[in-house]
Amino acid sequence: MSRVDMIHELMDDFGFDRERLMLTWCSSAEPDKFVEAVTKMTTVARKLGPLNENSEATQAA
Repeated sequence: MSRVDMIHELMDDFGFDRERLMLTWCSSAEPDKFVEAVTKMTTVARKLGPLNENSEATQAA
């Protein structure tokens, strides 16, 4: 099991959406890949919206 998989399980336990964590490997020689990863994460974050202060996830913290 990878570290990301373990963190996803923890996120599930605390009520956070797994989509809030992404890991993309790219080198400094791959700027297009970096831009694509940041754009994708920004799109996902906007779709999910901010964490609600009254949600189960934020109350557990």
